[in-house]
Amino acid sequence: MTARKSIYTPLHQRLLTEAAHSVRLTFVEIEDILGRKLPASALKFTAWWSNESSMKAGHAQARAWMVAGFRAHASIKDRVVEFRGV
Repeated sequence: MTARKSIYTPLHQRLLTEAAHSVRLTFVEIEDILGRKLPASALKFTAWWSNESSMKAGHAQARAWMVAGFRAHASIKDRVVEFRGV
């Protein structure tokens, strides 16, 4: 299964190259990978980082990391996400 082409494809591709079981990225690092700013909701709400990839829910960002074999664990306070392999 592959992630559909979206603005989160660069994050998906980055995670596919990760050999470690987990990778910790700051919001700024994720924005650098994406080549754009994260949406305001990603900076304010942990729900944006939920591991729900339902096509109906429209969570393209979650599909990007889940299809790469990771789950996101975000800290809005610390502005960091730990992607843990499943």
